[in-house]
Amino acid sequence: MSIKETIKYSGSGATLQFSLSSGIGLFDYQQQIDNITEETKEVLINPIIDNEVRRFSYAYAEVGETNLIFYFTPNGTAYHNNFDYAGFNHTEITSNTIALRNSFFILDFYNTPDDNTQSRIFTTYLTKILGNYDTVTTTKNKPYYKMFPNISCQFYNWYIPKSFLDIQTGNTVIGYTRFSFYNAKYGTLALFFNKDNDGYNVIEKPYFKTELDLQNMTWKFIYDGTNTNPSFPPDAIARQYPPTNPYSEKVNNTVDKFENEQQTYPTGDIFVDDGTYEESI
Repeated sequence: MSIKETIKYSGSGATLQFSLSSGIGLFDYQQQIDNITEETKEVLINPIIDNEVRRFSYAYAEVGETNLIFYFTPNGTAYHNNFDYAGFNHTEITSNTIALRNSFFILDFYNTPDDNTQSRIFTTYLTKILGNYDTVTTTKNKPYYKMFPNISCQFYNWYIPKSFLDIQTGNTVIGYTRFSFYNAKYGTLALFFNKDNDGYNVIEKPYFKTELDLQNMTWKFIYDGTNTNPSFPPDAIARQYPPTNPYSEKVNNTVDKFENEQQTYPTGDIFVDDGTYEESI
């Protein structure tokens, strides 16, 4: 559609007004500006994400107690269930230093183990990494966490986006859980693999196969490998990839490190001309 206009020359200049948009609408100039502004905002600003979640608890009534145990390693040959081998000394652990308090475990939940096609559904954290998470006193202050209703482990409850749950068609959903540990002392990320998948291919090895029960609002690990026992739930054992592993090096190359420095204030209570302070007599 086109519109032709004839403009007669009146001996002086003429002002021509063109529409800001390519279409022809019944809008004045200011309305067109407002419309373009709104369209541009929609392009530049991220769309609104529905953050409504549903709480899923560990399926203790169905499965019973399960211990989630992390093993660190300096070289890939010896694995230890102790923060000493994550790079913290005994004093730092017993006194719960700032570096240790600022360290945390990360749980990522995916819809598939294939890195090329997977979507991360949610992430949650275990920030309270020290304490007695078991009735066995020897596990105190170790990365050893019991999935038990009366023990306050932050991984016991998961908060899953409602948008993901709404698109499911069955009563259960299979997902894949991966763990890592941020070490605030060194600014590095320790990656773990599932000991149950020790003989599996590279794609599946880091993941713990997980089932969500949409009716009972619970979650549990699915054991398909050698770490099974019919009399009670097996421990979920996560072993660290060695720091020199190419997978670990690749991920840590993307971790930004910075010095979180604290200001040092001057001593004294009298300000002098050169910008310093001195003590009053």
